[in-house]
Amino acid sequence: MWIYISISVLVVIIAVILFIYIIHYNKFQIAIIKISEAEESISILLSKKLDLLIRINKFIEEKQEEKKLVGIETVASKNLNNFELNSELDKYNKKVTEITDYNKDISFEENELLVIEELSRVNLDCLAAEKYYNDNVVLYNELIKCFPSNIVGHICKYRMKDFYSNEKEEIFEILKK
Repeated sequence: MWIYISISVLVVIIAVILFIYIIHYNKFQIAIIKISEAEESISILLSKKLDLLIRINKFIEEKQEEKKLVGIETVASKNLNNFELNSELDKYNKKVTEITDYNKDISFEENELLVIEELSRVNLDCLAAEKYYNDNVVLYNELIKCFPSNIVGHICKYRMKDFYSNEKEEIFEILKK
């Protein structure tokens, strides 16, 4: 009789542990899917941003060659990850903004202005995608740090993910304490 009760209790405990494991495993999977979607969106937007910067650079080169962006054409061949590519393109984007917004001795035609406006829209889309990515990385990293999901993370060998901006990283460090 005691053996049946002990086995029943053991089965219930194992079932509860398995249920908790499945719940937290699914939370990880949801976060991983959302992060992957965001990474894909960011990758597409960064490619588009690079293409637009190259096109705008050709406009600038035609108008004033000394103001062109040196090295923008080689960025694609550098085989950078999204974080590095984003950082690199932001540098060129700032230079383009300085040239297009603050340089009065270069005037752009209507079709060129449309490309510059499209770059602005892509920049906004990039910021939105980065925010979505960072928000989901915060959730994912919290799962890795918090009990009992940290056990699932350890079993599955999940590692902390990086953020696109230091702001989210600082917030996560504060929440961690």
